[in-house]
Amino acid sequence: MRPADLKGRIAQGLSGHGGGRRLGELAEAYLQVPDSPLARRTLRSLLQEDARFVISGEEVELAVEACPLAAIALEDLTFAVLDFETNGCPPADRAIELGISVWRCGEEVATYERLLDPGTPIAPFVTRLTGIRPSDLEGCPGFEEILPELVPLLDGSVLVAHNLPFDRRILLDELDRAGGDPALASPAVCTLRLARRLLPKEERKNLDALADRFGLSFTARHRALGDARVTGHLLHILLDLARERADLRTLEDLQLFLAGEGTSKSGPAQPEEGVAEDGANPGL
Repeated sequence: MRPADLKGRIAQGLSGHGGGRRLGELAEAYLQVPDSPLARRTLRSLLQEDARFVISGEEVELAVEACPLAAIALEDLTFAVLDFETNGCPPADRAIELGISVWRCGEEVATYERLLDPGTPIAPFVTRLTGIRPSDLEGCPGFEEILPELVPLLDGSVLVAHNLPFDRRILLDELDRAGGDPALASPAVCTLRLARRLLPKEERKNLDALADRFGLSFTARHRALGDARVTGHLLHILLDLARERADLRTLEDLQLFLAGEGTSKSGPAQPEEGVAEDGANPGL
């Protein structure tokens, strides 16, 4: 297959997927080779010069120009800040709790919180971490049952999470099982990535460390809504910091800033420091 045809297929696949995918996944799907450092390097080399793709760490997304919300002013956007707690059984993680904090014009305007029955066992360390016991999930709905409640919250919103690849992977997997629209998982912003862009000298950028740095408190740590609400506050603190460095007016401006492109108030934007997001670990 010619490289141009291969890139076209990948672009079409990402559009239908409704969000980013990891280089290893794309290598397996489109190069038809096992995931390996060589396969990922080969695919990265193929895609990185094509303006249709944005590569951040191991995550590949379509360029922001394809996003219908790209030109909307940041203050006019609705941000759906999401957090999952899962059963702790990778690679087939299943959601056991979902929390969403909805923000508009810098204010929290709605919240959503549900325990979910994953139909699987829960790892003991998850119960120790979250306090959620298997008995707490008895009689709770599955993800497919709450999907109609989620559509109004996510449709037309910008998805936000701390370590976005993890939470978006869980969301996309659950949407796939439930027959939901993968477009509900994009566009999206990662507060961990934004923190790495803005605070390169901070040694720790997990949610606990950033909450402590900015004086944010949790109503419940390692519970979905408590973490989502702190992430919502963190998002707006980081947006204010970003506006001090760059002329950020729209979602497209923000995405370009995150990609290390565009123009800062003090000159060309500097590349992001730090390691890439970890799509296999919440990193919280």
